[in-house]
Amino acid sequence: MVLAVFKYEVKPGRMNDFMAKLQRAASPDFNSPVMPRGIRLMRSTVPGPDTGPVYLMIEYDDMAAYGARTAYENANPAWKQLFAVTPDCPERLVSVELFTEMKAG
Repeated sequence: MVLAVFKYEVKPGRMNDFMAKLQRAASPDFNSPVMPRGIRLMRSTVPGPDTGPVYLMIEYDDMAAYGARTAYENANPAWKQLFAVTPDCPERLVSVELFTEMKAG
């Protein structure tokens, strides 16, 4: 299992815009032959729900699945436009980390 963790800063008052962007990204328009196994959106509980970064965690079966989905996104003009960095973006991507699951024993 591979977990891709995207850390975003969302501009004050723009959370609804960011959520709308994520809903658009999850629409059938962007289905590809390889899809994530699961998606979670989380944020820090302390100091408050409207402060701090937002974490988008996307789970894939393996690195091949992550690579196939990433290749699809990079080759899709509509996807690239949706996540293009513009002055009016509600979010700023801070970092991306990839984690692979370790089996005990």
